[in-house]
Amino acid sequence: MGRGDTSILRRRSRLIGLAAIVLALILWLIPPAAATQTVTIDYAKSGNTLELLFELSPEQPVTAIRLAAIEAPDRDQEPWGSQARDCLADLRDQIIQLELVDNQPDAYNRLWAYGWQQGELINATSLAQGCTYLADPTDEFSPHYQELLYAQERSRLLGLGIWDPQNPLRETAQRFRERSPSP
Repeated sequence: MGRGDTSILRRRSRLIGLAAIVLALILWLIPPAAATQTVTIDYAKSGNTLELLFELSPEQPVTAIRLAAIEAPDRDQEPWGSQARDCLADLRDQIIQLELVDNQPDAYNRLWAYGWQQGELINATSLAQGCTYLADPTDEFSPHYQELLYAQERSRLLGLGIWDPQNPLRETAQRFRERSPSP
């Protein structure tokens, strides 16, 4: 084996090593398959929270789902709070699939999830109707970021719901709650 052959083998080894690193990085960046559940909706509690008809399971006695990546106007922000809840009213007694974000309930005993009904992402539908807004419009790590961003921008450009130029939502739910006294 000559010098040229050794040089080629070294380059080939480096390329294989580099390819292995790139592949490992890609696999690390791809999120794991999300846990899914099929549930029946009892009613919409707010514009981003759904009450379930039954507990998820005996091991997970959760009966509330918080739709991930979106924020809804506070229920007391009229007229937007009740309109946001009404956007989800058609889900009553419907069976949907949940793509759980986390298996651990939050402080309000809700699981965060993306909801799916007949292939439609409920979170995006709510944004597209102008009922809700993105919780973090820069959250590119959301598995559905592009779809959610597109839905919000479309409703904003069309002036739907909270984006209505005649009566727009002027403050986030969080700012509203900070400013409003609690009973």
